[in-house]
Amino acid sequence: MRYRIDQHRTVYITTDIPPPQWDAAQLNHFLDHGEKKASEPKIDGGNRASTAFPQWPSSPARHSKGNSFRPTRRARILFYHKTDPHYGFTNFSPHPVHYDNKMYPTSEHLFQSFKFEQHRPDIAEHIRTCSHRATVALAQARRYQSDVRPDWKNINVEVMDLVLWQKFTQHPSLKQELLATGDAELVENSDKDSFWGIGANKQGQNELGKALERVRAKLRHSP
Repeated sequence: MRYRIDQHRTVYITTDIPPPQWDAAQLNHFLDHGEKKASEPKIDGGNRASTAFPQWPSSPARHSKGNSFRPTRRARILFYHKTDPHYGFTNFSPHPVHYDNKMYPTSEHLFQSFKFEQHRPDIAEHIRTCSHRATVALAQARRYQSDVRPDWKNINVEVMDLVLWQKFTQHPSLKQELLATGDAELVENSDKDSFWGIGANKQGQNELGKALERVRAKLRHSP
């Protein structure tokens, strides 16, 4: 960070650090320093008073620990593959979910069934019972894509929140695993899905991760 003061006692600040991250104490210190220097100006070019200010490191990484210039960054937890930690955060994990007096082999079964539950309960029941494997439930839902409720894209995130709440409140070990992630960002590291995950380019919406964070926050305030 660099400071300069002209003959009108106007202070100019040059830095690559955003204003919200400036440290007030340090800024006041350098402004006070500038005021003292301005009282004994150096003449440059005959009639223009200028004061040179000491340079301050522009990179937040150079400041001491605890300095407010240093931006904070949340830890990131990636999940997706069966062999990776936190596979239970995916809808494909083998955790059965009870809902409306019925048992669903996985949360994926329940989520896919919601696409048809109201207007095609026969398809919803078929998805629930077709197989214990989540991949089969997903494939069957895609088979009946033309019968998916027309407003699905408007409610799918809300439905996901409901499904995840059922799953994590019914499995205490999963609940504790989720709460143990603290405030970390949860990311479904799927290269195939850029809506629920981050996709192949790692720039996807990560809606499943966001839904898990909402459930985590709600669990913290639940008995």
